[in-house]
Amino acid sequence: MLKNNKALIGALAATALIAAGVARAENQSTSNQQKLTPQQIAADKDFGKVSADGAKALQDLSLTRLAIYDGRVDDAKKFIAEAVTAFNKAKADETVFNKAESALKQPAAKDTGENKSAALAKPADASKAAQIEKTIAWLPVDGSIVIDEDFTAKTAKTAAVADANKSLKGGDRKAALEKLKLADVNVVVIVAVLPLEETIAKVDQAAKLINEGKYYEASQDLRQVQDSERFDVADDNEQASK
Repeated sequence: MLKNNKALIGALAATALIAAGVARAENQSTSNQQKLTPQQIAADKDFGKVSADGAKALQDLSLTRLAIYDGRVDDAKKFIAEAVTAFNKAKADETVFNKAESALKQPAAKDTGENKSAALAKPADASKAAQIEKTIAWLPVDGSIVIDEDFTAKTAKTAAVADANKSLKGGDRKAALEKLKLADVNVVVIVAVLPLEETIAKVDQAAKLINEGKYYEASQDLRQVQDSERFDVADDNEQASK
């Protein structure tokens, strides 16, 4: 999960992430879920190349684990079925890209909000080291814009951030990034990704375990999916030009 302790664009989470459907479900109840509008889905697909289907699938996955924890078996079956459908649909998503795990552009720890280094450590085990060098498909499921400087003392940059907020509220991430770029505001776009095929296999297995009444084992598989999340840094100049 993306956690930012840097100065963020004001109301970013509310306008560009949560409204696009990529906020984490642990902070939501099942009674207040909102359906995505076509405009929100479009904004989601444009924001850091995040998959709308992948984001929904990850939310369903989290809701499944929460339902298992609460003993709501029927809800767990419902959410895992929706997760399976969404992840399989995401296989054809234009946001999917192929890259070795070792080639992901890792954000600095300060950008993800982690206390430890976010740099990818090379595994000591030879087989695992070879695995991260293998090119696989990745599914972008979350995103965040981080302002990598203290802009508050600079009137022009503060105004640019405020203007960028207006664009974000309208769902126009491209315009927001362009305005920040023109004002020389240092921006980092961080995208959270999941290994596509491994994720689908784990979620399918979890669905099978839930149907067999093996809820603890299913939750463990889903936790492994969440733990497989990695980060990739998207170049803001490149993103703004698209």
